[in-house]
Amino acid sequence: MSNAFDLDVWVKEARKEPFRFTLSGLVFTMPAAGELDKKILKAVNVDTPSATDIETLLKHGLGDQWKQFDEIPAPLAALGELFRQWQKHEGTPLGESSASADS
Repeated sequence: MSNAFDLDVWVKEARKEPFRFTLSGLVFTMPAAGELDKKILKAVNVDTPSATDIETLLKHGLGDQWKQFDEIPAPLAALGELFRQWQKHEGTPLGESSASADS
C-alpha cells in the first residue's frame, strides 16, 4: 500500500465547470482559472497582475478563441471585470489558495 499523495486523482476530482461569458453576442468558454497549466507562472505575476499579465492569462484561457475575442472591440475596464469574474468563478483569486496564510 502506498501512502503517496496521488496528484493525478486530485486534479481529476478538482475539475470545475468551465467559465462562460458573452461578448457581442458570442459565447466564449475558458477553463476555471486554476486549471491553467503551471507553465503560465513563468510568464506572469499572478500575485499582482499587470494589464499585460491579464492579457496573457486571458490568451491562455481562451486558447483558440483568442483571435476571435481579440477582434471584438471592448473597453479596458471590461477586460478587468472579465478577469475578476473569471477569478470569482474559481472561488479563489489567482496567486492564492486555501492554504494561504491570512494577512
